[in-house]
Amino acid sequence: MERVYEHKKNVLLYLGKFPGYGFDVDGGSILARQLIDILKTRCNLTVVFIRKNGETYTDSQVREIRYVEYKNPFGNKFVRRLQNLDTNREAIGDYTEYDIIITAHVSKFFGFENASSIFWDKTILFPMFCTKSYKRAGEYVPLEYTEHEQFVLTHVRTIITPSEIEMEDLVLDYSLNSNNVKVVYRGINPMFKPLGRSRYLNKPQLVCIGSIKKQKNNIAALYVLDLLVRKGIDCSLNIICTIQEQNLYEELLGFIRDNSLTERVNFFFEQTQEQVAQIVQNSDINISVSNWETFGRGIFEGVSCGLPTFVYSKLTAVRKICEGNQGIRFVNNTEEMATEIECVLNSPKKYLLMSDSLKVLANAVSSEREKNKLISILLKD
Repeated sequence: MERVYEHKKNVLLYLGKFPGYGFDVDGGSILARQLIDILKTRCNLTVVFIRKNGETYTDSQVREIRYVEYKNPFGNKFVRRLQNLDTNREAIGDYTEYDIIITAHVSKFFGFENASSIFWDKTILFPMFCTKSYKRAGEYVPLEYTEHEQFVLTHVRTIITPSEIEMEDLVLDYSLNSNNVKVVYRGINPMFKPLGRSRYLNKPQLVCIGSIKKQKNNIAALYVLDLLVRKGIDCSLNIICTIQEQNLYEELLGFIRDNSLTERVNFFFEQTQEQVAQIVQNSDINISVSNWETFGRGIFEGVSCGLPTFVYSKLTAVRKICEGNQGIRFVNNTEEMATEIECVLNSPKKYLLMSDSLKVLANAVSSEREKNKLISILLKD
């Protein structure tokens, strides 16, 4: 039986991502939705969004919804965040009105260096990407940005991270007290579940979930597809995404055109969770070629649908969570990935063994497990 909250706390949730249609491929947007859904009936919830394009959000169960605007919203993200310290202070406003202040990105607490311990004792942080993760993803991070991270991470009351690897990075890189860092795996929507397969498909479909940006290394998924086609496998690739970096999207289109893959690549833009689940369920092989993940929601959506999964070995957060599960293979490059996929596609027995092995992982990343853990941390007395 779920607990009844007689004396509801006043909670401020400050977000940089909007939940809802068109954002459901983005992990930050899905987390935003989950936090709102968890909190809105259990506390007096105020949600503040920082926005770029005048987006709006409505929910009758949220006590108050406010908006602040980015300064220079479309420039370099690190510079933009450093330029919005006043915006962060405007978003949070009078912190004495709230019992708990939560944000889903470390940069949303930039600018509070002069705040008292009364403020920081109310704070809970989902850091998302920090400096080491950005560097692993191939991005340059200004020193000033890292210094702001250091201050925030050493002052917030509680940090919630989606993997043991990120927790280890945070504790080591910022000299944190590990007791202040809680690991809660992201929860995968229960609509991501296996569909029964009546026959082994002769024209397999690969699926790759992730926004088009440098971190996701999307073009490597096309390399894998091209290698499989050259091996004589009549397959296709479903790319479920939003476009965050237009120049990289143009690069993908150029590779598709130059290698005669137009009829084999399907882009699915700005899909709802229901649509994403359906596409994944109708695919056969789940791949990730990302440069770095602190969790890898798209990977585990495919896992939860029972799709044999192939991932780069450098995604140590994913490797730690999977703990040697037979349903997921870790490879060093696109050539190895294509070879491993070919081997599994040529053996229905191996395919079914991998698929069956993923059930244990699906339970570990269930949304119900995540919800219960988050409630116990966010709203503890």
